[in-house]
Amino acid sequence: MSKFLSKLHFGRCFTVISAEETVIRGGRFQRKGKVWRLTSFVTESIDPDNPSAAWKKVSRALGKSEYCAVTGRLPGAAFFRFVSADMDSRAQRGAVEFELSRQLLKVPEKYALQFSPSGKVEGEADAVWVNAVVLPENPLNKFAAVMRKAGVFADEYIHPLMALDEQADTIYLPELDPDFGYVKDSWMPMPSEDVCEENVEFWREHLRKIFVLPRREEFNVREYILLLLAAKVIMVGSLRESPDAFRVLPDTVRPVRFRSHIITSVILVIALIASLVWRFTLTYGQSISEYRRITAETKRLKQRTTELKRSVKRNSKELKEMTRLVSMAVGEPDAVAEFALLSDTLPKDVLVSSIRWNETDIDVVMQCENSQLDLPALIMPLKYWKVGSLQQRQTGDSAVATINLKLIPYDAKVLK
Repeated sequence: MSKFLSKLHFGRCFTVISAEETVIRGGRFQRKGKVWRLTSFVTESIDPDNPSAAWKKVSRALGKSEYCAVTGRLPGAAFFRFVSADMDSRAQRGAVEFELSRQLLKVPEKYALQFSPSGKVEGEADAVWVNAVVLPENPLNKFAAVMRKAGVFADEYIHPLMALDEQADTIYLPELDPDFGYVKDSWMPMPSEDVCEENVEFWREHLRKIFVLPRREEFNVREYILLLLAAKVIMVGSLRESPDAFRVLPDTVRPVRFRSHIITSVILVIALIASLVWRFTLTYGQSISEYRRITAETKRLKQRTTELKRSVKRNSKELKEMTRLVSMAVGEPDAVAEFALLSDTLPKDVLVSSIRWNETDIDVVMQCENSQLDLPALIMPLKYWKVGSLQQRQTGDSAVATINLKLIPYDAKVLK
């Protein structure tokens, strides 16, 4: 995946913008076959009242690219090289931080680090030279603020001296420091103009081995040296192998890659989902509607069936009650006369507490103090009734006895 992204970012073209004290320069590098060529370059003077205008003009002149880097002078930035073990970027960061107190007179309170291996140490198999830059946070934020105001977005800031390696380890750049140049592995006072010119010629030939540059009469390498040094860092591959070791720019000035691709993909996914839903609706929509209608109708019929069952049950109870009432006898027209005869037959000391005339018999409950009362003999004079059953009980020390008498017609069977 990382190799794919590397090819995607650096496969065809990239741009570099360098910021100097009075000018902004930019260059566009294009790959043709296996050769990288500086295809266009531009310079704009900085207006002190509106420094972002030059940034904007250079960015528009270069156009869009797969990768964009910025470089230039940052006040307070400190570059140094040291020997370290060959290890991954996370461990190497710890080694760089350990070297800060040895390499710098004063370590900034807030800073960003940029570092990368820059060649093998002769005679030591596992040792490498490491280039490192300490960038104070405040100047870096001001640099990013000008970019943001101009609407310029870049993937990364690359310090020019990060291009130094074991083949090219000496450079004099008044744009970065007018008093000192970097020689081998330390800062030295700026030499004579002849020495500086020889160093420029060295770098011109060194860079022409990496890029195809315009002819000398069209292009002054010395003027675009900062830009070319940053481009070299991109080309040698250190940035691609350990991008986290170079990450110093705030996220606010980083471009959002592939935003249009993501938006297009989201729109296509939504359209695909809508198409699938529409096709499903056309294919199964009628069946689903019919299923829902049948389900609703089944639910309604179940409710109706339940209601009908309740109604049938309720009507059945009413019918049974009406049938019972209809089947009941209408009454006995001689009941009063019969009760009068029974009253005359019973002795005066007998109290009738309850009497009920049923369809076929008469239930009488009486109370009497005479325990020798012969009810069958008393009832015998009645024409139509005889004793069906007789029960007499007396509770405790009470003198009153309770008698349950059932009278039945003469043609009925006597109950035992």
